[in-house]
Order: sequence, then structure tokens, then C-alpha cells
Amino acid sequence: MDFIKDAFARMNLRQLRSFLLYGTDDFAEETYPYRDTLKTGSDPIYKRLESLCPDGPERDEAAADLSQALTAYEHVYMELGMKAGARLLHQLLLTDDQPPLDTNSKGGDAND
Repeated sequence: MDFIKDAFARMNLRQLRSFLLYGTDDFAEETYPYRDTLKTGSDPIYKRLESLCPDGPERDEAAADLSQALTAYEHVYMELGMKAGARLLHQLLLTDDQPPLDTNSKGGDAND
């Protein structure tokens, strides 16, 4: 097996994620379905809301506010991740004879 094929064979998305987020490739292999991971991560905050706001309407408003805040974070970080991934892909696909894309220009081609 050549070097490139060997590198791709060892590639692990969770390991890359761990390195990018925490600066280390030391990670616990998660084999749980996403639904279980989300439930495990969100149950404590909703239980805390229940203990802080025992009545229904106030608790529901607090949960809605929390969900709205989390949705905003999710939207922003998803978009940033997609943009970063697209830029990385663009850089990977460039050939040596092409200059990098000028992201500071106003709609012009990088070769203008």
C-alpha cells in the first residue's frame, strides 16, 4: 500500500475532530447513536430547569429560551464549519500552478 492510501486508511473523523477541538488526538471512541448522545447531553439541563422552575408555563418558557439560544449557536457554528470545510477542500484541490483564491476581492476572478 502506498503512503497516500495508507494515510487515508488510518483517517478517523472523530480523531480529527478531537484534535481540532481540544488540541489532542486522545479521544474516547464513541459508538453511541447520535440520538442517544444528544439525549445524554441534554437531559441534565432539562432536569435542572425542572427543579428551578417547577410550574409548567415558566419552565416551558425557560426551555424555549434555551432551545432558541442553542439553535442560534448551532446555526452559526454549522455555517462556520461548512465555510471552513469548503476552504480546506478548495485548497486541497488547487494545483501548484493556480494562485490561491483571493477572498478579499469584490467578486472578481482570482486571476484578474
